[in-house]
Amino acid sequence: MDFQSSKSTKLSESFESSDRHYTVIFRACDSHYSVHGAPRPFGLNKTNLVRVCFLSLLEALKTVNSTIYVLADNISPGLAAFFEQFPVHLISGTWGNDESLRKSFSLALEQPDEEWIYLCEDDYLHAPHAFVWIDDLITHKLNILSYSPRPPWMALFAMNLASRPLVIHPPDYPDRYKPNRRFPSFLFISQYCHWRQITNTTFTFITKAGTLRQFRRTCIEASSGARDGFFSRRMYSRFSFWKKALCVSPIPGVATHCHESVMTPLVDWNTWAKHFAGYAE
Repeated sequence: MDFQSSKSTKLSESFESSDRHYTVIFRACDSHYSVHGAPRPFGLNKTNLVRVCFLSLLEALKTVNSTIYVLADNISPGLAAFFEQFPVHLISGTWGNDESLRKSFSLALEQPDEEWIYLCEDDYLHAPHAFVWIDDLITHKLNILSYSPRPPWMALFAMNLASRPLVIHPPDYPDRYKPNRRFPSFLFISQYCHWRQITNTTFTFITKAGTLRQFRRTCIEASSGARDGFFSRRMYSRFSFWKKALCVSPIPGVATHCHESVMTPLVDWNTWAKHFAGYAE
């Protein structure tokens, strides 16, 4: 199967390619259906869900330069054969969730400071334009994220946002719109969408290798128990940006976590899942 050529959706070919390079680290495991036991959408088993999500990622990456590493943790022979069809660096082992996360951080920390890293879990479905929007934000972040507070006291908390370490979380979780989960946050606009400051992510996000190096200790500590809540509290700012990163997600989201209760709203994910499922067999 040559998905990247004859079977490509070609939806992203109308966009200009970027000269920026991304190192993508995709953690795959089909031996467990769901870490938290949450039901999966689309009626897919875990193996086919991983395939669908990976194919959607490949399509999204067509607009940028990238190198893809697949950390294959105790995957089935069929899934291993699937990944071997593509130009990826396949690293296989039997590690468990914590150790595979540590390996993903370790691999990311081997990259140069200015390299953009995408740490991606295996159950995120991507829209074809995902990296068009993401790369645009990175390219124009000095203009998009600039902020000059008028009250002098605000400068103590949020001066020079555009120069802060930047983290991008591709999905838009619906629980952030619930009354008890709302909080004041910065809102930005690019040519494609709005971007909202957020304060928590999973272990699927984009940032520079230098930013991960800056928070190396947090990465190591968060790997024990895969504590994304601990990681988020240490990494992301809510009100004060001193020694912390600015984390944003797009509205609407350009990816979705494939659990029924947390799907990114306002996007027809079922259509994309069916499309990529046609190439996943």
